[in-house]
Formats: sequence, C-alpha cells, structure tokens
Amino acid sequence: MGLRVRKSINLGGGFRINLSKSGIGYSWGTKGYRVTKTARGTTRRTYSIPGTGISWVDESDGKRGRSNNQRNKNNSRQRTTQQSQRNSNQTPERTIRSEDIEQFRETEEETVADAMERTVILNWIGTLLLIGILLVVVHPAFILLPVVGIILKIVAHTAGRVGLEYSFDLEKQDEHNRRIGAWQLLAEGDKEWQVLSEQFNNNSKITAGAVRKLKRRECKIQKGHPFFINTNVDTIQIILANKERLIILPDKAFFIRKRKVGMIDYSDFRISVSSVRFVETGAVPKDAQVVEQTWQYVNQNGTPDRRYKNNHQIPVCLYGQVLLRSSSGLNVELQISNIQNARDFAELIE
Repeated sequence: MGLRVRKSINLGGGFRINLSKSGIGYSWGTKGYRVTKTARGTTRRTYSIPGTGISWVDESDGKRGRSNNQRNKNNSRQRTTQQSQRNSNQTPERTIRSEDIEQFRETEEETVADAMERTVILNWIGTLLLIGILLVVVHPAFILLPVVGIILKIVAHTAGRVGLEYSFDLEKQDEHNRRIGAWQLLAEGDKEWQVLSEQFNNNSKITAGAVRKLKRRECKIQKGHPFFINTNVDTIQIILANKERLIILPDKAFFIRKRKVGMIDYSDFRISVSSVRFVETGAVPKDAQVVEQTWQYVNQNGTPDRRYKNNHQIPVCLYGQVLLRSSSGLNVELQISNIQNARDFAELIE
C-alpha cells in the first residue's frame, strides 16, 4: 500500500483481461478507481484524483474461494439424498439443476458479473415500462412510461454493455480458437437437449427396457453472446431451459438465470463427455446412430411382451452426453444427437 505520482493514469471503462502462460490478470475501472487482479492472484485497488496524476494503491491477497462450510453442507446433502435413494424401493425423480446463482459470485464489490446484472435489470425495467403504452387509454400521462422505457433500453443496449477486452499470447490464442471450434462442431448436430431431471425405473419391463427415465428439453449452442456483453473475442452461448444460459469466454463462463448473473473461472469449469444409449420415443434425429430396436413392453430377454396390445418397436440411439460442472454448483447435462461430433468435441476441448 502506498502513495505514488504519475503523469497520467488510464482509467477508461470496461474490463481488460490478459491471458498468458503465467496466468490470468484483469482490471476494471472508472475515473478515479480501478481494480486489478494480477496473475499472481493478488488484488490491487487504485484510487486517483483525475487530472492530477495522484493515486493511492492498495494491494492485498486476492485468493478467495468457497467456504469449507458451504462445500461440506453440499456434500452432506448429496450423501443424504443418495442414502435415501438406496433405502427406497421407488427411486424419486432427481432434478438436474445448478445451485443458487449466489454461489457463483465473487466477493469483491465491483465485478464483471455485477456490471452485467445491472444492465440486465435495467433492460428488464425498460421492457416493463413499455407495457405502459396500454394504459394511455386510461390517462394520457401514462405515455411517459413507455418513453422512459425506451430510454432505459437504449442506455442498456449502448452505454450499459460491459466491455471485455482480451489480449493473448500466442499459446493462449491457439487454445481459445481450438475451444471455440470444438463448441461449433458440437452445435453442428441435428439436435441438442438439456436433461432437466432423471428417474431410475424399478420396472424397466414397461418402459421399453430403459432403466433411466429422463425429462429433456431442446437447447441451442451457438457462437455469439447476448447484448450486454461487448468483447473483441469469439464466444459461445448455450441457451438452456428456464431462462438460463451459459456464456463461455476464454478465461471464465457466465451462468445467467433470469436477471441474475454468476461467474465461473475456467479453471473450475469441468467438462466430461461420454456416450449414452437412449430409448428414443420421439422423432429420431437425422444424424442419430440407431444401435438396436426394442419394444414398448419388453421381457428381460429382449422379446416383446405378448400380453400388451399395440406393442410397437422403439429405436435405441447412441447419443453424446456432455456434463458441465463446477465446484461452485454448476450442474448442466446435455445430450447430443451426433455421437461422432461429441467424440471429436471431447478431443478438441481438452
């Protein structure tokens, strides 16, 4: 900590992120204040008097993480759930869902996630005020509501956009390009789904032999980012169910649920890929690999149960399964119709 004098200090808005072999450093600031997280893990706060060249620097250990109490609490809850399932003859449905958004937040007062959240809320308020145009018939003064709403949305889509400016060394640039290419390959398939819940069947005889019953919803993987991010690098966004989305950047991922924004360091962002056999009762995707046929009502030896009428055959498809996890609570399961794309993705994303 100390006082120093310089001729000029660049305190422009937006976030600057530097990726190199030594680590990740980033900074954010406005006139008179800048927060810098160095590659060594320390946090530096710079306070200045604009136009004078005078600044005050406070540097401290910036290493932070989830408390052991929170992790122990989550682990205990998971063990309790698993034990109750083992003791029950009827396995309950388990929702596959990420933790509360607060688990993804940094403890610093001003973070990238905070800035994004403010812009999202500002845009949401603007949208609500636009509805005021319906009240004009009640009283002409209500015309002010949509006018204010338009102004707020313009601000959110212009000045409210959070700038993320990245600089790379050559190795990190190649690594980022490879990851983006991997996600684009995964998105080339005919179908992608998010698995919302699972339930293990005790009587697979009446479920076409399926042991694991899944509730799925189509999702979308695409290159790009939402309006509230302004960046100089390619990004991937996964549009999920329940107004959730995952934005993948070079150093971190943003998990967005409605108007809340959480941040996950890429070092904590775990991706695992495998294959899964799925009894497809819906339309079979054009690029799906059908590995066998089963019956709606099937005996243990694979033959149809003749006691049921209209017992039709059902295809069993081999899909890719992509699990996205983090110690902070991210829990997303995807199914990919093109199994080869999923396998190639696994090799490229490492």
